[in-house]
Amino acid sequence: MQISDMFSKDACSIFWRNNWLESWNWDEYEIRKKELWDGIVLVDMIWHPVKWSVEISDRMFSWIYPDWTIFALYCHSGWSSWYLQMQLSPKLPQYVFVNIKWGIMSL
Repeated sequence: MQISDMFSKDACSIFWRNNWLESWNWDEYEIRKKELWDGIVLVDMIWHPVKWSVEISDRMFSWIYPDWTIFALYCHSGWSSWYLQMQLSPKLPQYVFVNIKWGIMSL
């Protein structure tokens, strides 16, 4: 096994971050949650649950949530959730993935 096969060397590229997928801060999340209620799932990636969050699991992307569900991903700083968003979006196009900017540290 080669360690370089386990990650993308471009994962932390500043150029990808500026033109990639949607990101919200916590205030934007709260506004959209009020608008879409059941259409948004707040996903805890770090086992530090906040109000309305669910723990990340493989089951989430099976039969539990309908197509076009918005998964708002959060971690400690926003980088891991952004990276997961980047990985999942092309593989699961029936869902929408949003990164919570600055993660739980900004609460």
